[in-house]
Amino acid sequence: MVPTLLASAYETSEKSALSRILAEAEVLFAERGFDGVSINEVALAAGVCKANVFHHFATKQELYERVLTQACDAFGRSLDALELKEPDLAGRLWRLMEWHNAFLYQRPHGTRLILRELTGSPTVLERSPVFPLIQRNFDRIVGLLNEVADKLREGISPALVAKVVLSLNLFGFQTERLNEKLMVAGSLATRPELQRQWLDLLLHGIEAPN
Repeated sequence: MVPTLLASAYETSEKSALSRILAEAEVLFAERGFDGVSINEVALAAGVCKANVFHHFATKQELYERVLTQACDAFGRSLDALELKEPDLAGRLWRLMEWHNAFLYQRPHGTRLILRELTGSPTVLERSPVFPLIQRNFDRIVGLLNEVADKLREGISPALVAKVVLSLNLFGFQTERLNEKLMVAGSLATRPELQRQWLDLLLHGIEAPN
């Protein structure tokens, strides 16, 4: 009985250490990128020894790829929980925009980490082991918009709409610290109002009616 309890305690401790390593590595890689982070720094932040990190990951590259995969999987799981039943284009776009924006702020470090990958060299991204995950998540969002494709103007693809919606939210996420200063100049509304304006812009354009 005692050996079993000890083994169970050890397993729990190892899982806890692994969780801390992954969580702290996500923060560090998101802030500084792959080259700006050492295994020593990850170990120190996670409260474990360097050997413990190498017990779970043979190389820093392996750790980095695991953290990236974890971030992509979190996006996929959140997408699994999203139920889009709105039959109209405006309702579906609003729900999609609202969900994506909420996810960005729930997983800020994972979001910044994925953004680092997306804004790096295209050839490097295509060779990345997480590229298929990023592609799959994007394709799923396109699929959700494809369900209301008959409501789109002729010649406008669901993939383009998906890219615009995601890009708007990501840009807002990246530049949020500037929002307060921009609002002083009357250039930017608060986030909920900004989202409403984005949706209005997507649906109706920017030109005033005659």
